[in-house]
Amino acid sequence: MITVLIVDDEPLARRDLRRALEKSTDIQIQGECGNAIEAIGAVNKERPDVVFLDIEMPRITGIEMLSMLDHKTAPRIVFLTAYDKYAVDAFEKHAFDYLLKPITLDRLENTLCRLRSDRSPQKIGLLPEVNQLRQIPCFGHHLVLLLKIEEVEYVSSTDAGIYVMNVNGEELPTALPLNVLQERTKLLRCHRQFLVNVESIRKMSFLESGLAEFITQQGHTVPISRRFLPRIKERLGIV
Repeated sequence: MITVLIVDDEPLARRDLRRALEKSTDIQIQGECGNAIEAIGAVNKERPDVVFLDIEMPRITGIEMLSMLDHKTAPRIVFLTAYDKYAVDAFEKHAFDYLLKPITLDRLENTLCRLRSDRSPQKIGLLPEVNQLRQIPCFGHHLVLLLKIEEVEYVSSTDAGIYVMNVNGEELPTALPLNVLQERTKLLRCHRQFLVNVESIRKMSFLESGLAEFITQQGHTVPISRRFLPRIKERLGIV
């Protein structure tokens, strides 16, 4: 059984795709989402095998949504798109499957045959656009909040999970690990458990122990470990 999530902002397109997929007895549809924000939460909660993902969605495109997922645990993606030569060429180059709208049953069946025969993980990171994160998805009660990078003071890793401290002093949980945030944003790694926004630093203090720490604009203390101190001094131009 292949579990599926449908993500498309057009209700009729979702309905038609659902009806077509329901003809296959080995396909289980876990749900539908009308936008990327809903889809991020659904992917993290339901863990579908495959996401049929519309590219041209308002506010957050399908490609931008992929930048907000951990590529190591992300489901397989089948892109849904009106004809766009650049997009189609990129998908074909990196062996991603896609369906052109309006979707035909023959083309869909070809895609399903491919999904049944090849269960290997996709290399989502091969698409350059998904490696730059402009917003961090943070989770509240039954909702996903999108926090712009410039609104972040620091990110910390605790036993309870990964938390983002914003410039308003609110601490918000996110599903993205520190290494993903470090790779896809301009946040600076200063400790095994911390990333900091350089723009939010008010001062840097050197401690008698040989360690150091940042004080943020909101007065929060962010530790700097010995491991990261040399590269931080280099980054900030400190001799």
